[in-house]
Amino acid sequence: MRLKLAERLLVETMGWKPEQVSKERALIQAMADFKYDEYQQFSPGIRYVESLVRWLKQFETIEERQVAYDFVKDQLIFFSNDQVTHLVNITYADKINPVLMGKTASVININPLWVRKIFNSTTYKVLLRRSLFIGLSDGSKIDQLRRSNVRISNEQVLSTYSISEEKVADMLIELKKSKIKDHKFNTIFLIDDFTASGTSYFRKGAKGWGGKIFKFLSALFIEKSEISKLINDVEVEIIELHIIFYVATQDALTRLNDNIKDFLLENPQIKIIYSVQAIQIIGDIVKEKVLQNTDFVDLIKKYYDGSINDSHYKMGKHDEPYLGFNECCLPLILNHNTPNNSLPILWFPEDKAYTGLFPRVTRHKDE
Repeated sequence: MRLKLAERLLVETMGWKPEQVSKERALIQAMADFKYDEYQQFSPGIRYVESLVRWLKQFETIEERQVAYDFVKDQLIFFSNDQVTHLVNITYADKINPVLMGKTASVININPLWVRKIFNSTTYKVLLRRSLFIGLSDGSKIDQLRRSNVRISNEQVLSTYSISEEKVADMLIELKKSKIKDHKFNTIFLIDDFTASGTSYFRKGAKGWGGKIFKFLSALFIEKSEISKLINDVEVEIIELHIIFYVATQDALTRLNDNIKDFLLENPQIKIIYSVQAIQIIGDIVKEKVLQNTDFVDLIKKYYDGSINDSHYKMGKHDEPYLGFNECCLPLILNHNTPNNSLPILWFPEDKAYTGLFPRVTRHKDE
């Protein structure tokens, strides 16, 4: 009954004729059933169809509503839980294993195309055991990554790099039990779910370097905190650092690579080999297509609530804040929450002048 009411209100809101109703009803319901109803930040009792009606009614004219509806239908990108799970499950095969295979081939001086011989070698097993896997946030799904490959043991996986002295001691004891000659780690995989701008991971501001990856490198090589006790001395062997995201924009990957390179040039005492990769890359074409949709760009300029421009939002580019944090201009939704790099018209929280189609729950707020 509630669904039928929502559909009736949608028809009234859009001013559709009978032939349009029959065409669009099936598509809207299919989108809701297939993906959009699983969005975790909908209010109790609200699902996609109800949210769509509420969202469209905020626009003043039927013409504006049609522009907004067409944008959602044609350009919205929604990552479901199943899709993210798939990305997690293929991370080892797509990104981690090639690193270990290449390193093994180099160590034992063997043709890298001899895959089976490399994979079954003792050197491969040792290099894998001396690899440390660290999640950079709850979204890293690091436990799921561990379960996706039986060769990764629980004693080489951390949900954070802020660990206790007791945890360090336990991990080193377990590594020693593996009968590995050098009882420390020499390869680190930093894992997280998503980045659009890269600024929360590695950036340089007025006060110097900042971000999650900078803090990790600082803890490892500058502050020498507990995590550093797990890693072999760089004077003995060069440490490898591989940063892997399940989803990332090409712009973020390029920025992170450049920032890390600049940081290492400023700190030559930190000797590491590094890479920045993603399983699913969002190309620049996605942003370009949004900007080419001038009717929709005019719409999001008109329906913008500047109260979201807090100190955190202003850490990125904000000359055109209606394009999202750092002007990333993404039409992207993650099933557990909408990133602020996406277009604000899609994620405005429910306490703003306009409510987003997929309202966002904000972690960082000004007091």
